[in-house]
Amino acid sequence: MILIIKSKLQNMSKIFLDANILLDILIPDRPNHQQALQAYTKICDRYDILSISENILTTIEYIASRNKISCIVVYQFFQKLTTTFELYHFTDILKESLEIYNQKCKQQEKIDFEDLLQLKCAIKNSCDAFLTEDKSIKKMGQSIKILGLNDIIHLN
Repeated sequence: MILIIKSKLQNMSKIFLDANILLDILIPDRPNHQQALQAYTKICDRYDILSISENILTTIEYIASRNKISCIVVYQFFQKLTTTFELYHFTDILKESLEIYNQKCKQQEKIDFEDLLQLKCAIKNSCDAFLTEDKSIKKMGQSIKILGLNDIIHLN
């Protein structure tokens, strides 16, 4: 697998990849592995900047190790991610996200805090799209295009 670095010029198209997509790429036994590899090629052709949050790295390491992916493979994957993707942090969106989480809790609505952070991070950093297979993120109704693997694969 080769990760492609893109030029970081202004007004370039940006896509944020959720952890489940990166895990699908990394772990061959996952059901969406081949589909994720196919989509990744199209993503690299269509988007100028690929991005993730720093927090996603901990999620990937945890799940990859539970799936018996060697730490050397995970390290090499991280090296490629950190040199080819823009990495964002949560500092600017944490307070707002905590408030949204609190409001939802008071309304007794279930909300996945990690999903909320990833989505707000992508929006804060002006990403054009958010790629995920997580159906609950698609229901959050945010001001960003939410795409799945099939959406990318079937792009013209």
